[in-house]
Amino acid sequence: MRVKKMLVIPAVAVAIFISVPASRCFASSPGDQMIDTGLLHAMVVENAYRMEAGRKMKFMIIDARSPEEYNEAHVFGAVSIPEKDFEKSLRLLPGDRNTLMVVYCNDRKCVQSRRWAVKAFAAGYSNVIVYSDGFPYWKEQHMPVAALR
Repeated sequence: MRVKKMLVIPAVAVAIFISVPASRCFASSPGDQMIDTGLLHAMVVENAYRMEAGRKMKFMIIDARSPEEYNEAHVFGAVSIPEKDFEKSLRLLPGDRNTLMVVYCNDRKCVQSRRWAVKAFAAGYSNVIVYSDGFPYWKEQHMPVAALR
């Protein structure tokens, strides 16, 4: 019974978060919208359950780091679209420009995720959020990761 309660809470948090546009939750400048580790974790778990059940994911996670860094390890469910390759990779982005996208790089000093978000806003995407703590912090907190090596 206790497990069910723990699973319901993240799903409720995700439902509340996804139902509110990013522009209403955070700063209004492109690249300034942020998400914290706890909420992103709840969203990643919810997406994993949705994928396992054969349902569509509610949001997309973007790794803006280099392909080599992505291959070594990345946030579970993330897609590699390096900031420098943004224009070449538009076909990988959702057709619905209101889809929530969370983008990250290495840490708060890393500017790749913010530049990626600005490019996405310029391309017409309206719901882009930066996970500014970055992948090393995510991994240190024992959050779900995947590796291609």
